[in-house]
Amino acid sequence: MFAEWEVDVVKMDWCNTEGMTPEDTYPKMSHALNATGRHIHLNMCEWGRDKPWEWGPAVAQSWRATGDHTPVWESTKAIIEQRTAIPPTLGGAAYAWNDMDMLETGNYAQAAHANGKAGTMSADEYRTEFSMWAILASPLVVTTPILNCSSTDQISGKYTPAACRPSLTALQRQILLNTEVLAINQDTTPAGRLAVPTQASSTTVALVYARHLSDGSAAVALYNPNDEAVGGAFDFGALGWSSSTSAAVRDLWAHKDLGSVTGRFPHSGGSVSVAPHATMLLRLTPHKAHLVEA
Repeated sequence: MFAEWEVDVVKMDWCNTEGMTPEDTYPKMSHALNATGRHIHLNMCEWGRDKPWEWGPAVAQSWRATGDHTPVWESTKAIIEQRTAIPPTLGGAAYAWNDMDMLETGNYAQAAHANGKAGTMSADEYRTEFSMWAILASPLVVTTPILNCSSTDQISGKYTPAACRPSLTALQRQILLNTEVLAINQDTTPAGRLAVPTQASSTTVALVYARHLSDGSAAVALYNPNDEAVGGAFDFGALGWSSSTSAAVRDLWAHKDLGSVTGRFPHSGGSVSVAPHATMLLRLTPHKAHLVEA
């Protein structure tokens, strides 16, 4: 029936499954979908309880790796922590992604599903949400009204597409339609990881997450989960690059080129300031002389 309806994605939840085990049950749905002959993305949703990153690649294209995400900062911070705890070697690759749950970006009062939580996140926190979902290669599924439609036209009294109007807010457009950040998420390389593990519990510096991209560049997120501003910096060794590597740097939220640096960011020493709960998302592209080395 799903194939007949030309369904592209099936999410199979794990509610009311007493006496069942995910690792035995989900393969049955996977086999049934494959037997239709239609390419259908299967998303498993047992909230990461049975470590689906260990067995999921043989069964589905994505699986929930965390609990439910709600539109409050403590939830977003907790989801990032849960996802970071997955071993980097099982972090995800093409057709096998760890799903951090739905984006709540800019929803506030119009959240479609938030477990009874009203949206309270700031613009910086929503940009962090999108940045970290992107660099950790989570599927980007948005829970928000896209169109506000009435069933009848006020003039003719009949349904017409003219009765629909876009309902994305300016903040949602700024974040969800940022093609530079989307490009980080949509790359087919393995998911990003915490590049400096010793920083895992730091309250004094931004955490450095990195993802190598298919064109030889690298995405780096300077993530500050703390309630105070911290400094952000990293040596190229965290990316597996040598101290002599030179790279062009672009800020993906400011849409601004920051010039070239060699061996570290920032090049002149010291650090950049990262606001509380904010994330600075960069793309570093080694100059041609360093691409082979990188």
